[in-house]
Amino acid sequence: MDTKILEDLGLTFNEVKVYLALLDLGSTAAGPLIRKLHMHRAAVYDLLDMLIEKGIVSYVIQANRKCFEAQDPDRLLEYLESKKSELDEKKLELEKILPELHLRKKLSKEQEANIYKGKKGLKSIFEDILKDKREWLIFGASGKFKELFPAYYIHFHNRRVDSKIHMKILFNNSIRKERREKDLKLSEIRYLSDKYLTPSTTYIYNDKVVIISWGEEPIAFMIKSEEIAGSYRQFFAILWKDAKR
Repeated sequence: MDTKILEDLGLTFNEVKVYLALLDLGSTAAGPLIRKLHMHRAAVYDLLDMLIEKGIVSYVIQANRKCFEAQDPDRLLEYLESKKSELDEKKLELEKILPELHLRKKLSKEQEANIYKGKKGLKSIFEDILKDKREWLIFGASGKFKELFPAYYIHFHNRRVDSKIHMKILFNNSIRKERREKDLKLSEIRYLSDKYLTPSTTYIYNDKVVIISWGEEPIAFMIKSEEIAGSYRQFFAILWKDAKR
């Protein structure tokens, strides 16, 4: 594979090495990754932090240790679009190697949970919602999405409507007067009593549940499970019935 294509996206040579190694290994602790790369431990952790910041690597805590995983290769296209430089030419080059990248990821064991950090990590989740094209359920909504991504927020919802993705939002009643989402198309909004007040926001779509903690550096935990997503849908239905328009 011509890895220079990936370097042209703005990744360093060593970042490319780490990303490709993670595609091959699947979900892995740092130890096997360090042995595969033959690099210094501190250097590998620094590279992982940079890739997590760019939204193309995530991690999950298993048995009190971090396990890292390369995100879907399609996220590279999203990363490229965020760079806004020589987009068309680079996109064509990247699309040539995507099939091989997908194959490498498919051959590794699929991870059931991931952690996303920072704004780019959250963008990966929003792009996954658009790619999934299923109904999107939200509770504990606080308006932070719009606050953190004012321009992307508009772009996202335009694409959501184009993809005919319907959403149901449960806001906390205490912020009813602040809300401006009533004009969002393909959406239903209700308000929960403050007894359900929660500092986090929960997304449910397809077989995924995402719990987001909004802080100076937002962090999101995604669980991929039909059973868990089904349980959250049942809970959402109960809240929806109790909520007010």
